[in-house]
Amino acid sequence: MEKLALQLPGGNTIPPPTGLKPDFQDLASLITPLLNIIFYLALFLTFYYLIWGALSYIMAQGQKENLAKARARITWALIGLMVTLLAFFIAKFIGEVFTPKGGLPF
Repeated sequence: MEKLALQLPGGNTIPPPTGLKPDFQDLASLITPLLNIIFYLALFLTFYYLIWGALSYIMAQGQKENLAKARARITWALIGLMVTLLAFFIAKFIGEVFTPKGGLPF
């Protein structure tokens, strides 16, 4: 790894910071935080959609067409929640499987 230093006019140099290790050492340390952000965003959007469907259901006032739309919105929000959680747990499981610790991944 290269060490960075700043060369100032007059020949003075500012040494690089010591004791810091880089945040991204390999591909996994880059992908993991991005996946966490994506999962949290997906969960937020899923709950937002679920609440939107519930409020639409309440505001439908018995109109069949609006009730059907609200029911469909709630159904798709729950399916999205299940898919998001399943993807999260699969990603965590795969991360545990490919982490060299020895033994079972549980």
